Amino acid sequence: MREVRDTAAVGVRARVFLWIGLSLLLIAADIVPAAAMAAPIVIEHRGIRIEAVPNGIASTPAVDPAHSVAPEEALARISNALDRIYGGSTLSASKIELLKRNGRVVLIYDPAFPRERMASVTIAAFFPDYYQHQGDMKDFVVVVGRYGIKWPRDKLAAVIVHELVGHGLQHLRGRTGRDRKIDRECEARLYEEAAYQDLQLPRATPDMIRFREDMVRNWCADFRLFMRRQDPQSMALWNFGTPNVPELLSVFEAYLGHLRATGEAGRAVTASADKRQRAFVEFARKAERDKEPANLYVVAQKYLHGIGVDKDVKRARDWFQKSAEYGYPAAQQALGEMAEKGVGSPRNDRDAFFWYKLAARHGSEVAAGRAGRLEQRLSPRQRSDVLGRVARWMATYRR
Repeated sequence: MREVRDTAAVGVRARVFLWIGLSLLLIAADIVPAAAMAAPIVIEHRGIRIEAVPNGIASTPAVDPAHSVAPEEALARISNALDRIYGGSTLSASKIELLKRNGRVVLIYDPAFPRERMASVTIAAFFPDYYQHQGDMKDFVVVVGRYGIKWPRDKLAAVIVHELVGHGLQHLRGRTGRDRKIDRECEARLYEEAAYQDLQLPRATPDMIRFREDMVRNWCADFRLFMRRQDPQSMALWNFGTPNVPELLSVFEAYLGHLRATGEAGRAVTASADKRQRAFVEFARKAERDKEPANLYVVAQKYLHGIGVDKDVKRARDWFQKSAEYGYPAAQQALGEMAEKGVGSPRNDRDAFFWYKLAARHGSEVAAGRAGRLEQRLSPRQRSDVLGRVARWMATYRR
């Protein structure tokens, strides 16, 4: 995940389920990508699917248009960044082609991503479980938010390399859950550095200096310590601020092997997983205690998709129901989708129509459209029964 930790750089310096719900929760990083209920605009460029989510999402806080770009412009910016990668960085382009041969590569612009944080702005993130998929093919999905989409073309290209190549290769090789975050980020930053070099971005600018210092002193500090201990002469590969990335990546494989052989990586990952589980339990308790519908909805999404917890459709439905009772349209729409698609129970058009109508009452244009479509399948008696049920619900919950 590529972030900027400098509040002064916010102006210059990123989803999350489209189909069965919205919103992944990354509790450990305190980031909840926003959800898109509106249908995205989709194109294909260089064999890569590019989606742009319209602004003005019904169930999330509206994004100030001044802080986002139109979907068509976003598609053009991402396409131009891809062209720059393919035209200027052979290493990066070859790795993207490798990902394409092994799965589906998707780049998404979401103006509601990310939520604000006090001292950090996330500009892009890699989400391996963005789509539900079947078989051995993998999804390599990068979300670019309202800050990242405005970056200059070459910088945006390098950040896409960081997320798609760096973290995408980790996902391809099954290393996402086995390696420490610090090591995953070090490797991704090495690929980003290679892109900066290939694209010949000026190296003396303040942000480039900060990027290299952060890489060397923080994310790659353990890797550098390993190099210094194993072979001091190999430190020359860092080359006074212009690292020899291909050679460093080769040494990095030996470094990962060392971590696994000593068990250090496994202990760190287990500890991190335990911490995330404890954080999730506390998050769920607090959401229920505070009666916060958006957070109740996030808990449901995690259970529905098995994100950080065991997949449990029944629990997901229960948590969606809790959120829906507070008039949260995203939860009501999710219950409609589950009923319409038969997720966890037989398909039921009347239940789907009911939940879509409720979500529409609370402002979801997408749910209104789906309710209108389903209405054609129901008999007059069935429509009347459901509308009566909607009226009783609204009277009971007064929402």
